[in-house]
Amino acid sequence: MDEGVTGLVNDNYKPTLADLAVLGWETAARILWIKDNILSNTLSFRRDDIQCGYSSSSSSLINSDYNCSSCRQAVPSDAELTAPGPSTTSGSTDRLFKLKAIKCHLNCQGYVFCSVFFSCPSCSKSYNDPRQKLKVGITRRKRLKEMIKQAFGEETRNYEVV
Repeated sequence: MDEGVTGLVNDNYKPTLADLAVLGWETAARILWIKDNILSNTLSFRRDDIQCGYSSSSSSLINSDYNCSSCRQAVPSDAELTAPGPSTTSGSTDRLFKLKAIKCHLNCQGYVFCSVFFSCPSCSKSYNDPRQKLKVGITRRKRLKEMIKQAFGEETRNYEVV
């Protein structure tokens, strides 16, 4: 069930009206809700979803405690951050963004990583040189699974029982 829904909400899959009609209106609405959340111009993600945009490492680029550059409040690993779109896509990550474009999860809505000093442990790219204009990768696989669970949780549980 999860694999099927993941395939239907993939960026590369553009369902036709006939494809959606076969699913029924409620299932089609759930699929389109997930697609809309994935493809929206504003990307929501967790701090631990931020990866180096240039290495194949799937580990988080920011593994230590960090405070927002604007409000100085802690940014925990599960903080819901946002970045404005559109963004470019990448083979190893869902989207690429400038690190300095990421906004705070709190009411300040300031830019979290304005005075950032990070280096990728895999490829050694340094994210503190303003001349390089490096982009970080965002991979929201956990977020997609959560949206699928929210939209299709009961159905998934029924299939797991059978």
